[in-house]
Amino acid sequence: MTGRRLRRDTLRFMKRWRNEIKVPFSNNYFDAVFAGEIIEHLYNPDHLLAETYRVLKLKGIFVLTTPNLASIHNRLALLLVFQPFNVMVSLNNSVGHLGFSASGAAPDHIRFFTLRSLKELLKLHKFEILEVKGSCAMLPEDMMFKRVVRAVDKFLTMFPGLSYRVIIEARK
Repeated sequence: MTGRRLRRDTLRFMKRWRNEIKVPFSNNYFDAVFAGEIIEHLYNPDHLLAETYRVLKLKGIFVLTTPNLASIHNRLALLLVFQPFNVMVSLNNSVGHLGFSASGAAPDHIRFFTLRSLKELLKLHKFEILEVKGSCAMLPEDMMFKRVVRAVDKFLTMFPGLSYRVIIEARK
């Protein structure tokens, strides 16, 4: 499959989620579903969770990852009166970010989650939280003090509520 076709198929699939169309799978179809860095792009995250719950088999596993709005990175940026990372105020320009240009960042995150809000939302959709982990940020190659920042970032993964990204394993 070519990259162009994969992108076109992915966009078509994402439009289904955004337009709240029922995904073309029967109830209790999958043993597991992975939604990596998707939920923050959706107008209606409840639809993703409801459809995921519907298509998962009983005791099926759902793994979800998303950037953490309450990460220490964002808390520090806000404390210094900068824009949180991954939160864009313009479709055309990266403005207000701490110490770097987020010009490569896509301004398409429309929902922002803390670990607490994500866990509460999953519970509202009847998921049982099995495990929560933190994950590191992808740092720019030319970043100043990259080794120090990476070490701190790695340490913070032990505290998912402060880590850059959260990973949640849940069960139907």
